[in-house]
Amino acid sequence: MVFCYGGFVNNQSELATKKQAQICEDGYAVLYFKNTQHIKVIQDQIKSIFSFDPVEFHEQKIDDDSRLQLIKKAKDCIVERQLVKNLLLDNIEYFVALFGPDIDIQSDVYLRISRPNQEDDFIDWHRDTFYGNSHWELNFWFPIFPLETGAGLMVVKDSHLVPADNISLTEEKNLFRKKVTKGSLANELGFLYAPKSDDTMSKLDQTKIKLLTPDVGQAIIFFAHHIHRAQNFSHKTRISIDLRIKSMLAPTNTRPGYYQSLIKGDIAKYVEKIYSIEKRALCGN
Repeated sequence: MVFCYGGFVNNQSELATKKQAQICEDGYAVLYFKNTQHIKVIQDQIKSIFSFDPVEFHEQKIDDDSRLQLIKKAKDCIVERQLVKNLLLDNIEYFVALFGPDIDIQSDVYLRISRPNQEDDFIDWHRDTFYGNSHWELNFWFPIFPLETGAGLMVVKDSHLVPADNISLTEEKNLFRKKVTKGSLANELGFLYAPKSDDTMSKLDQTKIKLLTPDVGQAIIFFAHHIHRAQNFSHKTRISIDLRIKSMLAPTNTRPGYYQSLIKGDIAKYVEKIYSIEKRALCGN
């Protein structure tokens, strides 16, 4: 994996001392995968489940329940085959440089199917730190199929350095999102059941909004505290995947099982082993 700075792509050795500073300064960075083979496998998996061209999802006459069930089926297959985990492992050098040798990733992933100009499919402006993630956690977002003009991920520049003042629940005006409840299928697929806002979002500076449009084979990594939302003003359905990544030792307010191990260093492996030995000794085994 290589890393992009201001339009210039550098090799891995040149990035060792720059990558952490860059993401801290901008709040996000564009990553380039070594190869796109893992993406191709994910594409094929989605195509095998859908009976139509995935980027033409918006042309299908399908009710909300059937739509969500279809997305869940595709997402579950991707998770079961560990396709995203393998993609990250294939590019592990960058993540080790950023997080250290002990890394956790979200056990589940979010498969986003965002039809053109269909607000039902989007999540409005938010910070993931509103919903259990900590400042130590980062988001990893990448397109599965090529993005058309007007589609991508929108971020609010510099918002990762702005405190979230006066956090409060907001009234959801979209009829579909308004029906989302805790533990529902829509909630499992990433839709929020209790949307929140803060002073920055309620008085959003439109000049700070930036649309990020990575190519297939690229990804955006950004802080969970960074204000962001999906966008699709194009004429094709936007299909992407996102998940959370953190150091194994970093705090989180998420539920047990939310994270799984991506990689462990030798010290972490030793500690895990001695803890297991001590536990067996205490139990008399």
